[in-house]
Amino acid sequence: MIVYHHYKVHCLPVLEVTSLRAHTMSSPQSTNESTGLRFVVSTDMKKPRPELRKLIRSHVMLGKNSGKTYYPRARKPRKPKEKTAITDGDVPESFPLVTIPRKFGSDLSTIPLADTVEPAIVDVVLRFSSIAKQVLFPLETCIFFEGRAEAWIAPLTMDPAFLHAMIFTSQYYFDTVLSKTSSPVSQRTMPHYLKTLSLLRERFAHGDDQARLSNTTAVAILGLAGHAHLTGDAKSAKHHLEGLHKIVSLRGGMGTFKSNVKLLVETLRCDLGIALHNGTRPLFFDDDPFSSGDECSIPYPDLTSLLNMQTPSIPNTPAHSTLLNGINKDLARAWQTMSDFCAVISYAVDSRQRISTDIFLDTMSSVMYRLLVDKNNVYETNTFKADHDEAIRLGLLAFSCSVFLQWRSLGQGYAHFTAEFRGFLQRTLTVTDARFMSISPQFAVWLLMVGAVSVLDAGDDEWLRPLLSANVSLCGIDGEWSNMQQMLRGFMWVGLVHDVPGKALFNKTVALRGQ
Repeated sequence: MIVYHHYKVHCLPVLEVTSLRAHTMSSPQSTNESTGLRFVVSTDMKKPRPELRKLIRSHVMLGKNSGKTYYPRARKPRKPKEKTAITDGDVPESFPLVTIPRKFGSDLSTIPLADTVEPAIVDVVLRFSSIAKQVLFPLETCIFFEGRAEAWIAPLTMDPAFLHAMIFTSQYYFDTVLSKTSSPVSQRTMPHYLKTLSLLRERFAHGDDQARLSNTTAVAILGLAGHAHLTGDAKSAKHHLEGLHKIVSLRGGMGTFKSNVKLLVETLRCDLGIALHNGTRPLFFDDDPFSSGDECSIPYPDLTSLLNMQTPSIPNTPAHSTLLNGINKDLARAWQTMSDFCAVISYAVDSRQRISTDIFLDTMSSVMYRLLVDKNNVYETNTFKADHDEAIRLGLLAFSCSVFLQWRSLGQGYAHFTAEFRGFLQRTLTVTDARFMSISPQFAVWLLMVGAVSVLDAGDDEWLRPLLSANVSLCGIDGEWSNMQQMLRGFMWVGLVHDVPGKALFNKTVALRGQ
C-alpha cells in the first residue's frame, strides 16, 4: 500500500522584511541608517518567532482598517476537548481526509465478463439470483445452500454460453413469469437464447471434452430444457434433457456431480417435472427402483441422527400407523422416509436451523423416483388393496410435488399427473359401494387437502369442496382450523408450505357447510 505524506517546503534563503517604505531606493547601508530598515534572514526549517510574526502582520495591515468601526462581539465559551479513544468513524488530525467518490457504474462494471454484454443486462442475473432460492425452493428457509456464488456467479466471467443462458433464463422470469404475460420469448430474451444455442453448437462441434462435459455446459443445457418446458415445447425439452443425460453418462454417472449438489438437484427436478407433466418415465434412474428391492441404486437417507435431536420426538399417530398396515413394503418405506423428513423440517423451522442440500436431494430422489413407476408392475389390480395402495402412492407423490418441486411457482403445472390424481379421487371417493370403505374419511380428507394445495387448481373447487365438506363432517371436525391441522399432521403435513393455502381452503369449506 502506498501512503502519501504532506511536507512543508521552504525556499532557501528566505528574506522576511520587517519594515518597508515606499519609493526608497538607496543602498542597504544608507537605507538602514536613515529609515530604520531591518532585514531578517531565516535559513532553517522552523517557523518564525511569535514576536516576529506579530510584527509582520501589523505591517501588512497598516492603513487597511482606517475608517472602520468594529463593535465587540460576544464569543461563545469554548468547551475543553476531551481525549477519547479513536473509533472506526474518527479520523486523527494528523491524517489527511479521504473523500470517497459516489458509486460509478453498476456492480459488474469492473468485472471482466465472459462475453461482451451490457453490465446492466447482467444485473438481471444478480437480481434473480438474490430471489432465486425463495422462488425455486418452497423450503428455502430450512436449507443451507453451500457454494452458490462459486457455482452460479463466478462462471459468468469464464463461460460465455453459461453467461447467456443465465441472462435469458433470468430475463424470462421477470418478463413472463413475474409479469404473467403469455409471450414465450421477449425481445430482450431472444438474442441471448439464440447466442446460447450458437455457442453450444460450436462447442460440441469443435470444442474439447473438458468444455463439453463441464458443469457450466450442463447448466446452459439445463436452462434450455427448463425454458422449453415452461414455454410448452415438449419436444425441445426432451431433446435438451436427453443431451444432459448423455453428458452425465459420459462423465460416469450422477455421483460425479456431487461437487455441485445444487446442479444435481436442479437436473433431477427438471427431469421429475417433465415426467409428471407429460406422463413419461423420467430419464435419470430409468431402471425400475422397485425391481431390485433393498439393493436399489437410490438409497434412502438416514435421518436417525436428525430425528433424535427432537425433544421429545414426534410419535406416529394411530391414523399414521394403521395406514401402513399391509401395504407394499417399498411404498411403506417411501412413506416413512417422507414422514421422517417432514418431522426434520418441522424441527428445523421451530429451532431456526437448516438441513444440508444433500438431505434434500437424497430424500427427493429416493422417494419420488420410486413413486414414478408403472403402477401395474407394483400393485395388484382390481382389489381393495390396489385402490388403497394407489391412493397412498398418488397422495405421497402429490405431497412431494409441493415440497420438492418448483414448477407451479414458475407458472407450469403437472398436467398428466394432475389429471390422473383428479380422476382417482373422483372415481374412488364418490362411489357408494364397499370399495369406498378402503379409504377412511380421515385419509380422504388428507388426500383432498394435499391435492388442493399441491397439484389441483381453482377449477376443481366445484367438485372438491363439497366432497371435502362431507368427509370433514364424517371426521367430526368442527370449524376450528387447529383441529383440522392436528389431524393432517397425523398423516403428513409441512406447515411452512401448506398452512396458508390449506387454511384458506378449510375456511371456504366451513363456510360452505354453513350455507
